[in-house]
Amino acid sequence: MDVGMHLGQSQRLEQNISPQMLQSITILQKNSLELETAIKEEVEANPLLEWDEEPLGESLDAPAEESRESNVDDDYADGKMDAGEGAASSLDFERGTLEDSADVDRGLLDDSSPSELNWAQYLEDGTDRTDSLYRDSGNLQKDADDAFDRPQKDREASLQDRLIMQLRDWSGTRELLAQLSKAGCSETRFRELVEYLIDSLDENGFLQRADEMAMAKVLADNDPFIIEIEKVIRDEKSLEDTNLPVVEAFHVLRSFKPTGIGARNLQECFIIQAESLENFPAISLRILKDHFEDLMALRYAKIAKDLGVTTDEVQQAVSSLSRLAPHPGQQMSAAPNQIKVADMKVVEKRGKFEVECYRRRVQKRLHLNRTYASLLNDSHLSKNDREYIQNNLNRAKEFMKAVDNRFSTMENVMMAIIKHQEPFFRQGPAFLKPMILQDIADEVGRDLSTISRVTNGKYVDTPYGIFELKQFFTSGVKQGSASSAEVIGSAQILSAIKKLVDEEDKKKPLSDQAIADALEKQGIKVARRTVAKYREEELKILPARLRKSL
Repeated sequence: MDVGMHLGQSQRLEQNISPQMLQSITILQKNSLELETAIKEEVEANPLLEWDEEPLGESLDAPAEESRESNVDDDYADGKMDAGEGAASSLDFERGTLEDSADVDRGLLDDSSPSELNWAQYLEDGTDRTDSLYRDSGNLQKDADDAFDRPQKDREASLQDRLIMQLRDWSGTRELLAQLSKAGCSETRFRELVEYLIDSLDENGFLQRADEMAMAKVLADNDPFIIEIEKVIRDEKSLEDTNLPVVEAFHVLRSFKPTGIGARNLQECFIIQAESLENFPAISLRILKDHFEDLMALRYAKIAKDLGVTTDEVQQAVSSLSRLAPHPGQQMSAAPNQIKVADMKVVEKRGKFEVECYRRRVQKRLHLNRTYASLLNDSHLSKNDREYIQNNLNRAKEFMKAVDNRFSTMENVMMAIIKHQEPFFRQGPAFLKPMILQDIADEVGRDLSTISRVTNGKYVDTPYGIFELKQFFTSGVKQGSASSAEVIGSAQILSAIKKLVDEEDKKKPLSDQAIADALEKQGIKVARRTVAKYREEELKILPARLRKSL
């Protein structure tokens, strides 16, 4: 076999994305907050870019003024002007009424000629080492009382993290620790058992059995306590029949906040909470323990007969269950509050809808550093320094162009959405028409992936509230024959179903078939299974038997 080196030729097709295109795509898919973060990171890395902090009192919800004193930045971003074209024009980089960002830099040039300054150091950090104002700025000692050194609130900690913190604060009694030690379980080992239970919780605070892979590892480790825990979670063994460390591990977990954590099912969750409440009605607790299935099926008459009480007493006992939380883990949700920042606003002018984009607010704050750019006209500048400035200038122009392209693409997409969804903007969300991404892609002449990036995470301020762009794309249900089929949007169907349920007789709630029949009378023909799907998945409405009230 010949294993030597050979020279050969082959043909193949490749599609490579240029760095500029990749940057444009990355900027396009960012939302407003991510874009501002990306701009600040680029400004920190590129001395040719400047980002002015928003003036005090300028609203984030109002478009910035479009007037400005100079358009040189746009010329640089569009590639119409080189840095060396005209010393006077190349110095004018200001926008709007922003303060001159080069005032401080001019002070360095008042008493020194360009040749006397340490340009290598100046280009590195923007200051001369002889300037006492900035000389020790990088060596300042942080004040221990400074706000930035203080620990921040753990707002995004997960449910498990917060329970682990409670476990760290937990301290067992001397008697309990002695009993655990006698059962062959040290305090450290006991805490590990509680941590295992904490890691087995889902987002609602219920214990979930280990998957096949995790269970195989448990069996391989042959830890008797962990195996017993899994058997209890799987309801293969009663908690009372397990060893003391396992029993106490469950009790410790269930003593943590919020109450109800560590249950295996909804019934157990309710019982844990009910037993922890003072003056909780005994009849209500008995219903939870002995008649839970009848309770979930709203069979109040059967419960009353079994308990030997009246139906009114059962209903009164059930009303006390409103104090219990069905999903205790949600009280410690790790999801941070979602902040919606609108990139655009739809306004009606002279009977027509127009898009006001907030691009001017960003363009007004992001601009080129005129001091660094003007150094290109300095004949004393070294070759390396000139290349450094020129490369960063080109990089700054490409970045600003990518930001501008993001806003222009969003405007075009939003105008196309308004054209297709005009009934929504005139009459409300119930009149949202069926529309897919391909419809807008064909309208604006852009790729489907581009439309997907534009509509994901971008928000628009409308007369009916702030909406994410992807919310304007909905499915529909065909009406009539194939030759003359009409499509009704899902938003209209959802609105009609919700209205029927809200207005129904609560003692005789409408079934899915009854809702379908009522919709057909309104000219909306949908199948019963479609009604059930919309009711359960979209509207989160319970079935008729669970909506019934006595």
